[in-house]
Amino acid sequence: MWLLEIITVLLIISCSLFIHEMGHAVAAVISSKNSKVEVFLGTSSKTNKLRLRIGRITCYLTIALSGFCNYRIANEFPSFTYKQKIFFFLGGPIASLLISTVLFIFSFSVPGVAGNILINSAAANLFLFITSMIPWTYPAFLGGLPSDGLQVLNLMKTNRKDRTVTS
Repeated sequence: MWLLEIITVLLIISCSLFIHEMGHAVAAVISSKNSKVEVFLGTSSKTNKLRLRIGRITCYLTIALSGFCNYRIANEFPSFTYKQKIFFFLGGPIASLLISTVLFIFSFSVPGVAGNILINSAAANLFLFITSMIPWTYPAFLGGLPSDGLQVLNLMKTNRKDRTVTS
């Protein structure tokens, strides 16, 4: 029975990460008609992963405890503006918060084990929202990358410094 519980927890975490990273991907696609996006669960390796393509978004999926989203814009097009980058970094946390709220509300109408899975999924997405908005660097076993909150903070600092220099 405990093996089934471990598998369920890993699936909840992986699905929550996928939703979060898709929030980033959708923000990138909305921000620029010239962007192509890759979503990775786990490492940046493309081998031994389920490949899923949705328009300009390509996903490389596996059971994982970490994930990230990478966008590319061809050299002949302008790169993302400050506001587009902010939108990109906040897209994931916003998706996590929205799906957490929806799952929490919906869980009250679903009894039994399914309701418990929904409430735990809501909690996982809320946890992902909170931890991604805290400005910190994830430990190596969770990817070792800066959080969305840290990336937004660094972007705001750079923007403020650039505005001060040009003023």
